[in-house]
Amino acid sequence: MINDYALLTRLPLLQGISSTDLLNWEDALRLDIDELPASKLPLIRQGDNCTQLLYLVEGELLREYRSEDGNYVMRSYLKGPSVIEVDRLFGLYPTYENTYYAKTDIKFLSIRKTLLNSHMMKSEVFRLNLLNALSACAQKRAIALFPSQSGTAEERLKHFLGIIFLDCEGEVELIIQMKDLARYIDETRLTISHLLNKWEREGSIHLGRGHFIIHNIQTLLKK
Repeated sequence: MINDYALLTRLPLLQGISSTDLLNWEDALRLDIDELPASKLPLIRQGDNCTQLLYLVEGELLREYRSEDGNYVMRSYLKGPSVIEVDRLFGLYPTYENTYYAKTDIKFLSIRKTLLNSHMMKSEVFRLNLLNALSACAQKRAIALFPSQSGTAEERLKHFLGIIFLDCEGEVELIIQMKDLARYIDETRLTISHLLNKWEREGSIHLGRGHFIIHNIQTLLKK
């Protein structure tokens, strides 16, 4: 068992929980942290049933999303301490939106959803933390769906990237054909090519064949 209340209270959704509640949960839920090595095998697959509250306690995950139409793949990184797709625990489609790989050695904590309901949801503080997290997810997605305020190709491209890389930070990668990217923002392939080459000259991206890496997605979107 963990026996480290300082560690537990740093985890999302557990801030403000009393030491008494944490002790009771630890005894009842057997809060064991798993240590896993870096691996190219998926830890979680896109479309898997979301049956557990999952925490990345330490380390870094590679997060990969494949679009339903098969036209693009996006990759980003998640660093601990983080909660993994808490907005997918409930609702109409309780399945994971992304595939996750351990990029580094990681520490991982999982709590079955049945135990979440029978113990943690009885805490008012936990319920408020969860409500705030779900509300933030819903509001960010709603804002991302607003039409772009500018009609320029660059602004529309940034708007598209802001939607698909919602909640991502730092380095991200988009694997996509130029013609498909142009179609998504209703532009010509030539215009997209000029824009991406401009961003590469400015040092914002590294452009490769059929993909490009954005060095810092938040910095690019704010330019």
